[in-house]
Amino acid sequence: MERDLDNYLAEWVKKKNRKPLLLRGARQTGKSHAIEKLGSAFGNYVCINFEKTPSSGGLFAQDLDPGRITREIEAIYEQEIRPGHTLLFLDEIQNCPSAVTALRYFYEEMPDLHVAAAGSLLEFELEKISVPVGRLEFVYVRPFTFNEFLKALGKNILAKQITGYGPKNVPGDPVHSKTLTLLRDYLFIGGMPGVLKRFIEDNSYLSAVDEQESILATYRVDFNKYCGRTGTEQISKVFETVPRMIGRKVTYSKIDPDAKARQTKRAINLLEQAHIVRRVRATSGAGVPLAAGASEKRYKLAFLDVGLMQRLMGTRYRNWVENRDLFSAHTGAVAEQFVGQELTALEGVNRDPGLYYWDRTARGSTAEVDYLIAIHGRVVPVEVKAGAFGHLKSLHLFLSTYPSIPFGVKASEQNFARSGRIMAVPLYSLSHLERIYDSVFAGDRPLAE
Repeated sequence: MERDLDNYLAEWVKKKNRKPLLLRGARQTGKSHAIEKLGSAFGNYVCINFEKTPSSGGLFAQDLDPGRITREIEAIYEQEIRPGHTLLFLDEIQNCPSAVTALRYFYEEMPDLHVAAAGSLLEFELEKISVPVGRLEFVYVRPFTFNEFLKALGKNILAKQITGYGPKNVPGDPVHSKTLTLLRDYLFIGGMPGVLKRFIEDNSYLSAVDEQESILATYRVDFNKYCGRTGTEQISKVFETVPRMIGRKVTYSKIDPDAKARQTKRAINLLEQAHIVRRVRATSGAGVPLAAGASEKRYKLAFLDVGLMQRLMGTRYRNWVENRDLFSAHTGAVAEQFVGQELTALEGVNRDPGLYYWDRTARGSTAEVDYLIAIHGRVVPVEVKAGAFGHLKSLHLFLSTYPSIPFGVKASEQNFARSGRIMAVPLYSLSHLERIYDSVFAGDRPLAE
């Protein structure tokens, strides 16, 4: 199954001033598989898994000299390590913190050797050790996007055509309808590689559900690794509750009325470190960077994957396909979760951008825009909602508050259309929003009809 990450890794191999790679992301998003796949292009691929062979940590115990370490690896694994011809992969590197530190010395003293590393729950170790910032290249591995999902299903032509759709190249109704049908499949299956693989191999939604349950069970087992056994009950409570809170501002008492706010907040922090949940922070929207005006206290939550979200909510496939309204109470949250995932992917694999939204609370009047993103240094509001343009009161209010912002986006099942400064973009095209922006934005003029 091809993904954009593969292209990024292929370019990394060719770089002259290449740095060691450190792949980050939630468990079972495909970090190790991506490097193993890359290794097939090398004359020699050497993988050290510190979880399978804990004794391998001894290679980094004496000192962090790359020359000595590679010589000992050659002797133990009976594989030659030749800079420029070998890919050395340090998997589950969180089990050997000194190996993370050693990556800087590979960069400084053996720059021609291709070195990559990855690990589950890596973030918990990174906060304890000195990470060689500036001497590593971070790569963030996430679930498959919808476009990658199409390619995995063999819908390569459709996936390619979607990249060119926009207000000036609107897809016809048959193509639009077919793509929405496939989108519904994605919203149920999600983008976790293992789930998608099972679905394709078995051609079965039940097989996909089984794999989703397996992944969720693995996450639950990991909870005591976050902080020991103390606090696992609270982490579990948040884990099970978050999918039902997508799109709603977090109130600790609504997650667990019997727990103290600091306990719930800590559980959220730990799940965010594990890349299972992500904060969507309220921000002023006055300009970029969006983080500058963001609140640490007012935020919503997004989940790792829309398919896992559906599984935690107990969604049955039959009920899902029979519900034709993507913007009812439950499915509206599913759509908002999907949009959050697609907007995160806009930044590529070498950045882990924040997610933001806008709200205004005034006496007798509240307003909220689901997401704010930045494209080419300009703020773009994104509202996830069906209905007519005139019903987007919060989006209209935001645009009137900031008249210099060129336009806003309504993300829904509707085909491309526009009205004044608001453009309708179908959900399936959101991962191409930057190109769509470029196709309609000219100079400093707002979008006009």
